Amino acid sequence: KARSPTVTRWKLRLWSWWRWIRFGSGAGEFLDLAEVMETLLRVHGEQVLKHGVFNADPHPGNILLLKDGKTLGLIDFGQVMELEPEFRRKLANLYIALANRDPAAVTKWERECGMETTYQKQDVRFRVCSFWMDRDTEDILQDLNLPDFMAWAESQDPVLHYPEDLYLVSRCSFMIRSLALAFGVQLSTAQYWRPYAEDALRELEGKKSNRR
Repeated sequence: KARSPTVTRWKLRLWSWWRWIRFGSGAGEFLDLAEVMETLLRVHGEQVLKHGVFNADPHPGNILLLKDGKTLGLIDFGQVMELEPEFRRKLANLYIALANRDPAAVTKWERECGMETTYQKQDVRFRVCSFWMDRDTEDILQDLNLPDFMAWAESQDPVLHYPEDLYLVSRCSFMIRSLALAFGVQLSTAQYWRPYAEDALRELEGKKSNRR
């Protein structure tokens, strides 16, 4: 089982024509897809939590891999989202709770971020929030495919309000993880974003203290 930050790394040998177009014609060239996906996730973690401004649409068409096989080019910032400092503070706490895999704290901070559900069932919210914002491991999905998992979640604790800023952050996380999974790389967003969350909390709490 692949878990972050230690992911399963495998080298994908490029076809000759692809290697020639992108990385030259050397016969021994490889592309480390795990490293590329980790870099992509870290970049967006810094955008979301450190700067509070991020591209909410990181689909594959908006990501370029440059000729050196290591440098990423990010394009099309038509869906940029800016996060308010107070929301960013709550989000940072939520990501630390996800990294700790703490159901009570995840449920609390997801609610603080504006998520409203009918019953606020802790076990349901922990699994659903983890799925969209962190990981899709077996303990979360429990043998359910995506449509069945979503139907189960809605039947157990229907959503009343999903705030846009929280939705776009979770969408960003989910899109990058899905792209990585297509190449056999399983990532945990919270493990990669935790350092940025901790830095954001120190910065934001420091600014609050200075205003007093």
